[in-house]
Amino acid sequence: MQKQSKKQDIELAALLFLVGLLLFFYPVVTQVASYQADEEAYAELAMEYMPPEISPEAGLPIPKRTEAPTDEPSQAEKPVTASDCLEAAQEDEGCDVTEAADMQPASPAPSGKPAGAEVLEETETPEKPADEITALPAVAETASPAKTPFAPTAQPAQNGSAIDLNACLAQNRDFVAWLSIPGTKINYPVVRSDNSEYYLHHLFTGKESKLGCLFSLKSSDYETPSKNIAIYGHHLSHSDAMFSTLVEYKDAAYCASHSQIRLSSLYGERTYRIFAVLNMKVSDWDAATASFSSEDDFLRFVQRAAKKSLVDTGVQVTAEDSILTLITCDRSYGGASGRLLVMAVQE
Repeated sequence: MQKQSKKQDIELAALLFLVGLLLFFYPVVTQVASYQADEEAYAELAMEYMPPEISPEAGLPIPKRTEAPTDEPSQAEKPVTASDCLEAAQEDEGCDVTEAADMQPASPAPSGKPAGAEVLEETETPEKPADEITALPAVAETASPAKTPFAPTAQPAQNGSAIDLNACLAQNRDFVAWLSIPGTKINYPVVRSDNSEYYLHHLFTGKESKLGCLFSLKSSDYETPSKNIAIYGHHLSHSDAMFSTLVEYKDAAYCASHSQIRLSSLYGERTYRIFAVLNMKVSDWDAATASFSSEDDFLRFVQRAAKKSLVDTGVQVTAEDSILTLITCDRSYGGASGRLLVMAVQE
């Protein structure tokens, strides 16, 4: 009788152990499945807006750069810093996009909801700012981008882009550029909006997702362009989507073989060459600074990045140059407040 009772106890313990394992792994399995589905959605988006003969991994062919429109740019909005934009909600091991600093309240988002859309490690969809971007300033809840086609007053030219820019703009009126790094999985649309809280948790198409969407704050001027254009993206713990693979740039060999970044914007084609890869904490400095009071101020900004770079690229930046900064979370440096920057100079 005692043997039978002991056997039943062992079976019960084994059953409870298996149930425990199932409960532990189920959220991870479902999360990974969700990531894969949303990654496929972005891949389909790339194929839809890119000619069939263009391979996503090959990146965008960059024709001769066209001059930006001569019209005077509209008066710049109040600068938004990376520290406010980046601090987003944290969840599990994940973290949100990067940190934008001193971000002003987001302007009302377009009416209507995008046709199904979702910058750093995974985050929940809090009512207030989340994490792999730094603590985001409180923003009033606004409607998601319009799902219906949007026709701007001045329709931007295609500028020889391999991407159907007008189709992207019709899909989401916040669209501003397509970012591609040849030889990597980074091949995504970029929106320009101060409603970072929304784009931390929605795909480009409007679908709610932890993958989010690559975005720039409105302080980044793509038309002129501003001296520094900053783009935020999620770093996910169970996926290599979005900006998750930027951590590979800590390796000098990887950086050297994937050093070119291509940006196909509404205002022209631009290529950039990586000059610095560095870690920082959200409170260190505003890596998303778009404009500078003087050339010396800009050079100090660039030299600081080069000095802290984990990789010696040998690429030089002058006072006349413009740069691109990719920002994501990196918990291996500074925990939840750790950030990784990949900075490149326009060629």
